[in-house]
Amino acid sequence: MGYCDNRQPAGEGAGFTRRSFLKGSGILAGATFAAAMGLTGCSDGSSEADKGTAEAASGSDGAVIEYDVFDTEFLIVGSGFAGTSAAFKAYSMGAQVTIVDKGPFSFSGAAGMNWDEEVSWMNDPYTDWKNVLWNESLANQKFIKAVFEFTNNDVEALDMRMHYMRNGGTTWSRNEDGTWENLMLTGVPGMNMIQGGFSRHMQDLLKSQDIRILDNTMVTDLFVQDGACIGLLGYHVPTGRYRVIRSKVTLLAGGGSCQMYGWHRTHPRSMNTPDNSGDLEGAAYRHGCSLISNEFFGLDLISMVPESYGCSFNSGMGADGNHMMFVCDKDGEFFMRDFIGYDISRPVREAIMAGRGGDHGGLFLNLNTDIPVNRETVRPIYSRNIELWKEQFGIDVFEEGYMIPVTLEAFEHGQGPIIDERGMTEIPGLFSVRGCGRQRGDTTCYVLSPYVASCAVDYIKSVAAPANVDWSIAEAEFDRLDAMRTADNTGGKRPWEIRRAIQEAFYEAWEPSTDADKLNACIEKLELIKEDMAKVYVADQSKAFNVEWRTAIENEGLMVSTEAAVRSGLMREESRLTFFRSDFPEQDDENWFAWTAAKLVDGKMVVEKVEIPQVEE
Repeated sequence: MGYCDNRQPAGEGAGFTRRSFLKGSGILAGATFAAAMGLTGCSDGSSEADKGTAEAASGSDGAVIEYDVFDTEFLIVGSGFAGTSAAFKAYSMGAQVTIVDKGPFSFSGAAGMNWDEEVSWMNDPYTDWKNVLWNESLANQKFIKAVFEFTNNDVEALDMRMHYMRNGGTTWSRNEDGTWENLMLTGVPGMNMIQGGFSRHMQDLLKSQDIRILDNTMVTDLFVQDGACIGLLGYHVPTGRYRVIRSKVTLLAGGGSCQMYGWHRTHPRSMNTPDNSGDLEGAAYRHGCSLISNEFFGLDLISMVPESYGCSFNSGMGADGNHMMFVCDKDGEFFMRDFIGYDISRPVREAIMAGRGGDHGGLFLNLNTDIPVNRETVRPIYSRNIELWKEQFGIDVFEEGYMIPVTLEAFEHGQGPIIDERGMTEIPGLFSVRGCGRQRGDTTCYVLSPYVASCAVDYIKSVAAPANVDWSIAEAEFDRLDAMRTADNTGGKRPWEIRRAIQEAFYEAWEPSTDADKLNACIEKLELIKEDMAKVYVADQSKAFNVEWRTAIENEGLMVSTEAAVRSGLMREESRLTFFRSDFPEQDDENWFAWTAAKLVDGKMVVEKVEIPQVEE
């Protein structure tokens, strides 16, 4: 018997079956989809739904590839802050919800890290959608206005504390008089921030709901038939069994993908987990979606020691826009103590380019100052490591003269497929929480995601599953993946070598600043890397927990995300937000108040300038 997922189906009409096809032809006759099996245990492929349905033509080598089929109404990819928020909303509206998580649920992505989550809220109710804090200059104004109207300018709907409390948070509570107990920092003018929230509580609550979770499931492609998205294709990482997850609507909430941002010892220069490799963006791009905001990243400073840790958010020391009082140059000068703002990258880069950085290519943190080091001045996620460093590595950050080397690391990537004011991409049935032109994806996901989920649930009511499913689409994808795993490319580059080459090429071109020469040189390197990808050598040809195979697949999405960032950066001849070109150092609203959009045209990536949707006065 092959692998069987033993999870109970979630809600009426849920179920799965398995199918097999002969490698080479991949043709099935009379395929019947198990739309309402109500399966509760293992299946050996002989259920009532399967009997007499599989008549496969003989393949070239006779090998059989099996795959499991799942059915749902509302499919969400990603179980982080955005994914869980969307799931709660869709479920509350009566939708049958399934979440796909690439890693083990509760231990992957930003929510799984359970990190010192920041939750922001305004002191006063919003009065004008144009002045909402998270309404950035390049955002789709029609989308932002629609979100604002969705909340009805309701204080509770926009209060992230209330959202967290309703969804399992236990870090704070209301007092008897209705006021909030203040456990927070106040560091940014006009807003407050919670530092110490536990994001995993939201996932714990999610597990208690009637929501199916398919974790350890890697998405390799969209299931697109007749121009519409009818689900996703992928495989179960622990077993290597292929999966078809069919749905009426699919919502992408995979998080920011920053794995291209360099490499230091054992980790990219990013706090993002390795799961965030751009798989979803790559799949949407291959099916005709335009990717925007590719050149914008969210950046902060993270430690480069101990060397074995590389860039590590949970076990390192760092600084963001709230902790600039400890940032200094190589001479010990604290030059950012008066800095206020989200984008710290500009002053950091200018200091490094002026020769004030260290040999490691970054700046320093000096905790030996007149400012006390406590949760009021240093984030708990960092300060808790001070004693651990001393115990485990003999590094005393308070030793006289010691300065912690830090460098810019990417914690967020603005990239996403263009969405309309409902959150739907250019592919019917495919929605996304990214792609409205915002550069940050953190606190606002608690507002944006429920809105997009509500639009997607409304869309479900207007569509029906296709009467005849073209299973050959899925089978062709699985055949392609199998060929990648088993190809005789001895002597070719290994997947990890390709990953490292992409990272090194990008970082060399991007930091501490970029220009046309560096970007063009990077594009040339990426084209050579593509040639190596075409003949990648996967030494391990097994299917269960095959890390090499998974890395080879991930490299495809990573290449799309990286090339889109570089080509979009080359087109944008200005500096804006976290994007900095030394040959165009000033912001140019006259020419570049627009999106750059990367799209696949005749097999090649083409970048064009796109007008940002505005609301007519």
